Amino acid sequence: MSTPPSPRFVFVVTYGRSGSTLTQGMLNTLPRTLIRGENGLYILPLFRSYAVFEEFRERFGKPHADKVTSAFYGLRESDPDGYAASVGDLVQSQLLGPVPATDVDRLGFKEVLWHRIPRRDWAAMFDFMDKAFDEPLYVLNQRDVEMASTSGFWRKKPDAALRQITRIRRLHDFLRESRPERSFINSYEAMTSDDRDVAADQLRRLAEFVTGECDDDLLAAMFTTRETGYGPNPFGKTREQ
Repeated sequence: MSTPPSPRFVFVVTYGRSGSTLTQGMLNTLPRTLIRGENGLYILPLFRSYAVFEEFRERFGKPHADKVTSAFYGLRESDPDGYAASVGDLVQSQLLGPVPATDVDRLGFKEVLWHRIPRRDWAAMFDFMDKAFDEPLYVLNQRDVEMASTSGFWRKKPDAALRQITRIRRLHDFLRESRPERSFINSYEAMTSDDRDVAADQLRRLAEFVTGECDDDLLAAMFTTRETGYGPNPFGKTREQ
């Protein structure tokens, strides 16, 4: 039996109270697309284990490590790129769960904890992501900083809100500059606009970025999702802050 091709990975990079759960719902409205919710950014420690492995191999995997008498015997035979690929396989199996791989063409998750990645690690972290997930797509979900930072749970810690949101917005800039063809700004204000033409343009472009196309039936389905409401205080349904 042949192994089904791996899905294209899609990750929503955002911050709390940005409307990302609604965006998750929009993405799950797309055909053969499965975007899971938040998971504590467990890929960050996976990246760190890869970084330790790669640095150690670079430092000690010299020619003498081929000798059976070496303390580092076999280190040169290890494969950091294969390690990264195996991380992709591990994450894929966890995201799929009981869903058959043959049912999914696009797979990923949305997360609000990307601020935990130090600025100095951005380049290495997303190079690792490229290796692990074969150059994934990034949906950069944005909401007006002032509105997001004074919404919901952020009201109790406004200083932390501004710090974390600002860091993610800078990360968005980094991804747009380093991976322009694989990064897409998704505006909460446009997505939920009362001007149907504005909302339609945003939703259509989101669908086209992820799937390559968007017909009128799919756009109508996305509008239906918009009105359903997602999250503890659903933006799409209530429009409440």
